[in-house]
Amino acid sequence: MNVYAPIILCFVPFVTMFALFKILVPGFSAIKGLVASLAGLLALIPITIVQFAVPGMRLFGRSGAISIILYSIVFLGLVEECFKALLLFIVGAKEEKLSHWFCYSLLAGLIFGSFESVIYFLLDMQNIGHGVTLNLIYLRMITAVLIHTLCAGLGGFTVYYCKNLRWNVWPLLNAVLIHGLYDYFVSFDTNVKFFCAIVILSAAIKCRVCYMQILEETRSKKSAKRTIIDPNKTVEMPKTPAIIIPVNNTVRESVDAEDVADEDSVDFDQIEREAKSQLKAAKKAAAKKTAAKKTESKTKKRAAPSASKKTASKSSAKTKTAAKPKTGATKTASKTKTAAAKKPAKATKPATPSKPKKGAASKKPASKSKGKK
Repeated sequence: MNVYAPIILCFVPFVTMFALFKILVPGFSAIKGLVASLAGLLALIPITIVQFAVPGMRLFGRSGAISIILYSIVFLGLVEECFKALLLFIVGAKEEKLSHWFCYSLLAGLIFGSFESVIYFLLDMQNIGHGVTLNLIYLRMITAVLIHTLCAGLGGFTVYYCKNLRWNVWPLLNAVLIHGLYDYFVSFDTNVKFFCAIVILSAAIKCRVCYMQILEETRSKKSAKRTIIDPNKTVEMPKTPAIIIPVNNTVRESVDAEDVADEDSVDFDQIEREAKSQLKAAKKAAAKKTAAKKTESKTKKRAAPSASKKTASKSSAKTKTAAKPKTGATKTASKTKTAAAKKPAKATKPATPSKPKKGAASKKPASKSKGKK
């Protein structure tokens, strides 16, 4: 028997699903799909360590139906689904579209189930003939891939809840319960094992219900953020002019709930961006006006003292020019007065009488005396 053909067959669902997502889902990122697949592969490491290191058989045993159910739910379902959900956090579900995130989660579970199918196939091939048949091997290969894929989708919903909406672990708990019930029914060698098909169908229905619930919550969250604005009213801002914000009141209806939510969100984001741009433009215009007013006041203040200084300097110059000729006239008048005063002083200066000579003085009285006689 060729062993490689069933091993290759285990990975065919993963390759085909990846190609279908890339072709049919618009906006699907192949890089994030590969990262999610890598996260699903990395989940195998801690799961195998825990399942081989912890003796689950001794804790729960396999003697009764209740112990088998507890072993399947707690030891198998809880460990595997929790590690798969934890490693999905590295992909990044913040502000991711729900349809894309669901595809990434399914790919992580699909590649995990493919590798687990290979492991169980190799283990069962060693025990073939000892209660293990080829039909049982192929049944486990097909159903294990399906249950791991759907349960990983439910765990991905929990990650999406925690990143975008609120803390909600119910999808993960449903995945743990469904996975445990699947392992419980598959462990039987009788026709009871076919009840695993009902478990897989319930997992698919639960994925659909959770998907629609998350869509409804995202729509309600976006509508709660949206504020009703009257187009005739204005939004007033301090120290800025009022701005009229137009509102698009028409809402297009669509059959797909996700398309409706996306369209509503796009319209609201566009309105919000327009409002923000208008507010920014108004702020800039107000800032420019206030800056212009400040510069005008500064220039006026600077111009007023300079003008007063100029007028004062002009008046002082005029007074100086008016005073200069007066001083010149006074100088000339004083010069003329001093000159006139000096000239008559020289003219009217009395002559100093000459001293009479001794001989003449003596002669005159003598003559007089002679006449008298």
